[in-house]
Amino acid sequence: MARRHASPSDPNATPPRKGKLNRDGFRQFSRVAPYLRPHRIKFAAGLVLITLSGVLTLMVTRLWGQLGGVGVDPAAGKAGFELPLPIDAGDLKQIGLAIFLVLVIQSTFSFIRIWLFGEITTRMLKALREDAFASMITQPMVFFDTRRVGDLGSRIAADIEAIRDTFTVVLAELIRQSIIIGGGLLALMTFSWKLTLLMLGTLPVAMLAAMGFGRFIRKLSKKTQDAVAGSNTIVSETLTGIVSVKAFAREAYELARYRDRVEEVRGIALRTALWRGAFASFIIVMIFGAITLVLFQGASMLKSGEINSEQFFSFLLMTGLVAGSIGGIANIFGELQRGFGAIEEVMDLIERDREAVDLDTDQPQPAASGKGLSVTFDQVGFHYPNREDVRVLDGIDLELHAGETVALVGGSGAGKSTLASLITAFRTPTDGALLVDGVPIGDHGLTALRRRMALVPQEVILFGGTIEENIRYGRPEATQDDVRRAAEDALALPFIEGFPEGFDTLVGERGVQLSGGQRQRIALARAFLRDPELLLL
Repeated sequence: MARRHASPSDPNATPPRKGKLNRDGFRQFSRVAPYLRPHRIKFAAGLVLITLSGVLTLMVTRLWGQLGGVGVDPAAGKAGFELPLPIDAGDLKQIGLAIFLVLVIQSTFSFIRIWLFGEITTRMLKALREDAFASMITQPMVFFDTRRVGDLGSRIAADIEAIRDTFTVVLAELIRQSIIIGGGLLALMTFSWKLTLLMLGTLPVAMLAAMGFGRFIRKLSKKTQDAVAGSNTIVSETLTGIVSVKAFAREAYELARYRDRVEEVRGIALRTALWRGAFASFIIVMIFGAITLVLFQGASMLKSGEINSEQFFSFLLMTGLVAGSIGGIANIFGELQRGFGAIEEVMDLIERDREAVDLDTDQPQPAASGKGLSVTFDQVGFHYPNREDVRVLDGIDLELHAGETVALVGGSGAGKSTLASLITAFRTPTDGALLVDGVPIGDHGLTALRRRMALVPQEVILFGGTIEENIRYGRPEATQDDVRRAAEDALALPFIEGFPEGFDTLVGERGVQLSGGQRQRIALARAFLRDPELLLL
């Protein structure tokens, strides 16, 4: 019944795994290529604008450097590489005007690029969200046995947001910073190759050491966040089960449990603060020490006449630009890894085998035939995939004829609910044969088969909305009279009419505004409204 198709999030949801910065990591982009392909022209235009923006950043920095030689050096504008601009490099006003024009052009390019990428990603992510949700709700029930709601909600929310950031921010910054680093280093060599080699031998080394130190600090911060999340879990569980806590007088126990976890948080946070202080001291000594060394050597070369003031000023500005890009690109790689991991998670979900259900929302609900269903269990056995040694059903023979009312009686865990899940094709028998109307259940279309049935589960979960919306969920096209009649048959009409808003009463999330018995009645009315050929209670 499966075919191949080309999580509000839980606070305890497992975060997406990080992708790797290798060939396999970059191959993840090819998995989302079908979603990007319709927008490839706009995407290519955006990449061109990013490239031009990086070049213009270098150009502005060079123009700023020329300001350092105006009125000081006779050869202003001829220190290092010269810009192909029709201006007098010794004229302060012309340089200022050129800087203004370049900034206007750069800001225009940035606006167009951000708008293009915004339009591309909104359309692309809309399709990704729809396909991910479609895959999620068409997975077999075994898929949900080992996954938490929060984790699945995270695929729709956090992971797809990470993909958006990857395409709108991370990829753009990676290209721009790479251009700035490459172009900036070439420009620095034209100003002074000696200073450039000194800078490359000191500042990047100190920055790389700082980034390694920073990565260690981030791991400690992650431990702190995990510990805080653990304490929040205690709060959430306690408040959710506050009735049980009070009924068993366990307030002191829960408080002690929370105190232990908060003390753990305090210890980790204190250790993190200690290392943060060491990190700050390291930055002051290493980074600023390296900068001081470059400045001292540059001042010595300026004094001896090896370089002029414009070269030195331009070198300092370009060094700051390149150093900032080198420092930022490490964070970009970290974000890129998260993007790879998010793409992998989402595409793994989208590409999973699915149940062959009909997703045509325009197809009307067929009327019940009135003849009922017959179900035959022939030596049916069943065990759950993760507990193969425990057989829930073994050698079951059972005939359910149309028009019959059959009650299955047994202790907890005897397999009553499992039989219902087999009939609705939520589960597949591991042994024997299950026939519906004399045909193997696997040969029936899932959507058509389930539309002939109605199920009232043991644990009733209502959808956030009104009472009428929850009842009408069984047959959306039903008339108001049909909804009222179903509520009356389920003995729900008296308490519904007792509410000031009647059928328009909001039930709250998961139906929390109603009592357990009222939720059961609403679920019965929903099943009655469907007028099924087989009703499972």
